[in-house]
Amino acid sequence: MRVPKRLIVLGAALLVCAVVPASAMASATAVLHTSFSPNRLGASTTIGFGFDIAGPNGSVPPPLRSVSLKLPPGMNYLTTTLGLAICQPAALLERGLAGCSPNSRIGFGSAYVEVPFGETSGHEIPDIQALMGPPHNGNIVVLFYADGREPVYAQLVFAGELIAGSQTLGGSLNAAIPLVPSVPAGPPVSIVKVRTTIGPAHLTYYEHLHGRTISFHPTGVSLPPRCPRGGFAFSATFSFEDSTSTVAQSTVPCPPPRKPATRHGSRKSSH
Repeated sequence: MRVPKRLIVLGAALLVCAVVPASAMASATAVLHTSFSPNRLGASTTIGFGFDIAGPNGSVPPPLRSVSLKLPPGMNYLTTTLGLAICQPAALLERGLAGCSPNSRIGFGSAYVEVPFGETSGHEIPDIQALMGPPHNGNIVVLFYADGREPVYAQLVFAGELIAGSQTLGGSLNAAIPLVPSVPAGPPVSIVKVRTTIGPAHLTYYEHLHGRTISFHPTGVSLPPRCPRGGFAFSATFSFEDSTSTVAQSTVPCPPPRKPATRHGSRKSSH
C-alpha cells in the first residue's frame, strides 16, 4: 500500500562552494553548486544550481524551512523570453504539467530526500519542473513542481519570489518551505540534495502563426558584458526547523578571453 507523501523542493546557486555556518550552533552544513551554460559574457545562459545538505557526523539534517539565494549583480532579466505563459498553482496541483502551457516552463531538475526514521538510504524525486507563476508585487514568481511516483509518492507546488537586481546590486530568490510529513501525522522529511536549472536549455516553446504551430527555443537571462573580479559570486542562506541556519557560497569563474579572429591572407610566391 502506498502512503501519499508530500515533498518540496527548491534549489540554489553555482560551481563549487565553501560553506560558512551562520552561527556556532548550526546543526547542518550545506554546499552550493552553480554554473552558467554557456559561460559567455553578454550571452543568454541557462543557470544551473543546486545544493547538498548534511547533518552533523553524517546524520539526517533537520527539515529545511527556507532558502534565500543571492544572485550576482549585472544579470539582464529584461531580454529573457522565459515564461511567456503563466502557470496557475491550482491548475498545476489538479492536473500536473498538463494544466499549464509548455510556454510557462523555465527549467527542470531532481531532488533527494531522507526520512528521519528507519533506513536512511534516501529516496530520489526524479522530476522537478520550474514554471512561471503569477507575479507577486511586481516580482517574478517561480513555481517548483515536484512529482515523484516511486518509491516516494510526492506531488507539490512550491513558490520562490525573484527580486531582480541591477548593475550594481545583486538580486535574490527567496522561498519559505513548509514542513512535509513523511507519513500522515509523522515527522517531516529532510531534503538532502537538489539539482535544477533555470534557462532555455532543453526547452521548446510553441507559437501559432498563420494557422501553423511554430516551435522555437526561448532566450534566457543574459550575463553582463563584463565579469567581476574573481568571478560571479553567489550565496545562499538555509534555515532549518530546529531554528539553526547555515550559509553556503559559490563562485562561477570568469570565462576565458575569446581569441581574436584569425585573418587568412593570400601568400604571395616569387618566381
